[in-house]
Amino acid sequence: MSNDQFEIEMNSPQVNSKSLIPYISKEFKSHFTKDITALYHYTDLEGAQGIISNKTFWASHIKFMNDSKEYSHGLEICEAIVENLIQEFPKENPRRIYLEEVFTILEEQDTDIFVVSFCESEDLLSQWRGYSRSKYGVSIGFDYAALFDVSFHLSEENFFPRKVIYNHQLQQQIIHRIIEIALVSREMNTTKQAYTPKEVARTIGYFLPLFKHSTFSEEKEWRIIVTNSKSMPYQHELKFRARDNIILPYIELLTHNKMTQNDNKLPIKQITVGPSGTNEFTARSLNYYLKNVGYPTVPIKISHIPYR
Repeated sequence: MSNDQFEIEMNSPQVNSKSLIPYISKEFKSHFTKDITALYHYTDLEGAQGIISNKTFWASHIKFMNDSKEYSHGLEICEAIVENLIQEFPKENPRRIYLEEVFTILEEQDTDIFVVSFCESEDLLSQWRGYSRSKYGVSIGFDYAALFDVSFHLSEENFFPRKVIYNHQLQQQIIHRIIEIALVSREMNTTKQAYTPKEVARTIGYFLPLFKHSTFSEEKEWRIIVTNSKSMPYQHELKFRARDNIILPYIELLTHNKMTQNDNKLPIKQITVGPSGTNEFTARSLNYYLKNVGYPTVPIKISHIPYR
């Protein structure tokens, strides 16, 4: 992309020159989203009751999640790219100095990342094992259009889910594109449009939780990413809860039905009860609960996966 073309897009009202995240989200939109009717959130019975009763999701700190090591996968890809680019320039080259600062900030990142996970499949063994956390798991199927802003206003505050990227080449392409735009914006030499190294590092850090190894592709995972950073003017309220052997940091995300005629209820399409020795009994109790809290028509299914 030429500098002139980039300048035109930077000056477009759809692009916020202070934040790089919406720009990258929009450019790679076809990879981060697709036409679907439902997404499924896997949790245990206690978690399901909390979501339905309070109309909130709990976004957990990524460092304390079951697959927290996956974050290092994206970070290793990113660090390798930045290090290789740094080596392409002489020591006193402004591009090298700029990238070295980005690299330093990445290593000393002050951003806390919180995640809510969803899946395209309602009944998947890997998801039962990873997220239900007990033999009494459920997956809540949400109407995609009714719960999320399908007009795709790309803002971190909109809590819009994005598909997890499993393709290694695409992961590299996204990181390269972030750096390319940042360098071009810097060389335009206008304070208003230049992305700082801190903003570039923050953008990279935002997308890294969407990068997972290709061996996990059967999970078909989507994620809502929420960030807290000391450098940001707005901070989401941080909360804590005990879970097994840790004190888990999390952020509450209040949600609602975007269909105004039914705004007092979450747009739940169905609930699937996970594999267990008592799943029919669990389904019966869940059905009774739903009828008494305003969801009398939500269908309840039993997992087809054998319990063992």
